[in-house]
Amino acid sequence: MGKIVAAVMLALLLTGQQVSAAGFAVYEWSARGNALGGTTMARKADASVVASNPAAMTGLNGTQVMTGLVAVAPMATVSIDGRQSADGKDNVWLLPHAYAVHQLGERYWLGIGVYNRFGLGTEFDEDWAGSDSVYYAGIKSVSVTPVLGMKLTDTWSIGLGVEANYFDFEQKKTVAGTYDLKVRGDDVGLGVSVSTLYAPTDWMSFGLMYRSAIDVHPRGEAESNAPGGLGDKLNGDADGEITLPDSWSLGMCLTPIDRLSIEVDVTRTGWSSYEELDIRINGVNPSGPVFKDWKDTWRLAIGAEYALTPAWDLRAGYVYDETPVRTERADYMVPANDRQLFSAGLGWHGDAWSVDLGYTYLLIIDRKGAEIHVNGGDVETADFEDGDAHLVGMSVAYRF
Repeated sequence: MGKIVAAVMLALLLTGQQVSAAGFAVYEWSARGNALGGTTMARKADASVVASNPAAMTGLNGTQVMTGLVAVAPMATVSIDGRQSADGKDNVWLLPHAYAVHQLGERYWLGIGVYNRFGLGTEFDEDWAGSDSVYYAGIKSVSVTPVLGMKLTDTWSIGLGVEANYFDFEQKKTVAGTYDLKVRGDDVGLGVSVSTLYAPTDWMSFGLMYRSAIDVHPRGEAESNAPGGLGDKLNGDADGEITLPDSWSLGMCLTPIDRLSIEVDVTRTGWSSYEELDIRINGVNPSGPVFKDWKDTWRLAIGAEYALTPAWDLRAGYVYDETPVRTERADYMVPANDRQLFSAGLGWHGDAWSVDLGYTYLLIIDRKGAEIHVNGGDVETADFEDGDAHLVGMSVAYRF
């Protein structure tokens, strides 16, 4: 399994990431989870609970491994001042994942996961009307999370985890209407998680998880083709800092009949930690920091799983995901609004192998009159329209 995890981690580092949750959080941690709207905190577990609720590992036997991939194809249109519109470029962004869980005894489980918790991929033509703000923004973020699960009683378990988050940021824009500026930097930040699973009856269970904030300080280089003194200011060492938000997640699963489970999850994310984007070149920000003033958000999800036969499961889910971006502080990097996700999927499981497939349609609610603060202090208005994405995922697991 070590070779699988290493290979998936390399793929994650080399693959562009696309935001598919409000802000630039990512919840595409398994195909089964996608089909269920992410509601895997309190229901029957698989190895991907390393990401969603490590306390639920205590429901697994022996050793289990999983790997898979989610492909995301997004699209959005931006109209500036009601006159000029631009479509985001057609791209397919790939989000791999890999997990391993091992039972140590009657009371302890160890797990490790390699997956994405944050990601962004926004790209327009280099000469579009908003290029002086951005024409490309990318975040590649890979989380490696060793976790420990402990069964305290027959009905109550807890999970503890450490997260190493590799964070790579890249931005491209034009300067003085003519020249290109590219800034890129990366860093590794550390965080922790605490989770619990409580099942007072065989038909009801609860999951709770807290993830800490993570401070990252990307450092790298700025490159520009600007000449003379302007070029001197725009070429050199680059650095910045950002606090990735903390979050609380709560899930409740009900099993009204043996074949059917229904789970409702709610997540509160502390996006207010993202106050500004301050990218310094040679110790100075040429245009000053960009104030973000994001707000904390709620994500509400419901998912149902029905056993068609002993080997086949049918799944469906729905998510409403709030955006942290205020209309008066909108951003071409994240040209979006609140989102709705509609998902479905199918799972097959044998004695040792299992295969999960999931599809999600993500609909972004139009945003009219978004205020964009551009260089020089000017404010222009924009409409974000026709935003959506198709997500297709597959996971393969083996138990031994």
